[in-house]
Amino acid sequence: MAGKDTKRGLVRHWPRFLLIIPFLLVVWVPFYNRIHPTLGDIPFFYWYQLAAILIGAGVAITVYLLEEWITPTTEQGSSDPDDGIDASGTPGDIL
Repeated sequence: MAGKDTKRGLVRHWPRFLLIIPFLLVVWVPFYNRIHPTLGDIPFFYWYQLAAILIGAGVAITVYLLEEWITPTTEQGSSDPDDGIDASGTPGDIL
């Protein structure tokens, strides 16, 4: 039974492996430690880092949207609307 849960977790969380892309873009500094080509008099070193940040943000948004799309709404929360709410209607209050 544990193998079934592990496989389900891998299928559900596979988009998280895409987060390796932004890491790989910046981990090897000698690749982008240079001046040319320039972009509007901005050295490659600087605009590459800015591009890596924007790509990283895009990958993070993509991972979030993929996980929301893969995970059905029934798994995200309880189907009972009164779960965690006591008789007063306020969550966390003790009578």
